[in-house]
Amino acid sequence: MIAIIEILIGLYISLVIGANDAANALGTTVGAKLMSYKKAVLLFGIFVLIGCLNGYNVGHTMSSIVSGDITLPLIIAGVIITFLTSKKIPISTHQVIVSALVGLNLNSADLNLFVKIVSSWIISPILAGVLAYVIYKIFEKLEIPILKRENFLKYGLVFSGGLIAYNLGANDLPTVLGTISNELSIFIVGAVALWFGALFFGKGVSETVGLELVELNPLPAFIAQLSAGLAVFVFTQFGMPVSTTQAIIGGVVGVGLTKGIKTVSWRTLRNVVLGWVSAPTFALIIGYLIQPHF
Repeated sequence: MIAIIEILIGLYISLVIGANDAANALGTTVGAKLMSYKKAVLLFGIFVLIGCLNGYNVGHTMSSIVSGDITLPLIIAGVIITFLTSKKIPISTHQVIVSALVGLNLNSADLNLFVKIVSSWIISPILAGVLAYVIYKIFEKLEIPILKRENFLKYGLVFSGGLIAYNLGANDLPTVLGTISNELSIFIVGAVALWFGALFFGKGVSETVGLELVELNPLPAFIAQLSAGLAVFVFTQFGMPVSTTQAIIGGVVGVGLTKGIKTVSWRTLRNVVLGWVSAPTFALIIGYLIQPHF
């Protein structure tokens, strides 16, 4: 019975991840007005499903970080993620889930592994931002005819958005479900739940990433996604549950900085970073405080 409850909670969080993290793959494409949200989300689902086939590495890490109760941490994480998603704040679901798990199982948690994971949270958006800045500068120096550039960027955005979606299946999804089971069948069902979340509830956060944070056109949109996708892909190979949300926003900011500091909405960025810091901290504290009662 407990196992069934855990799976249901995991699937619910997968759905909420789709609502929040669909912006990572779709926000820049939709923001650049190259594709409607509904068309983009259909492609998104295919790449998420492919990614979940390679979810073992991150799933193994998540199953190793704690050895205690996982039902209550998943409930706490689900509530926090749902609340912040309703406010259209692109938080890191990774941080909330991992922090809730560690907070409620502090005595049995692998704190060394936890420190490594937290370090990867800091490094990944910085890496994505640096990659975006460098790649954009390189593209600026290339003399490509306008028509060829438009065609290249159209397909390039599909590829980069697909890479982000792949990472959601290979990294984000196992972050949730890896604590419950590392079975492929569970990951596939989770991928479907994630896709439904993106289809029906993900448009609001996509607008925040693609339209409000920095004004994008196709080239910056492509480079932001590509840089974030590459950064997360690298960490995924090492089994680190890093945040796709942080990476894509790092990429967007990196591109924005090539045009000058004023092109970045620092107020929006401040609110996003506040969500990154406050959500996992809150989850960790709540988990720690209620730990003695369970």
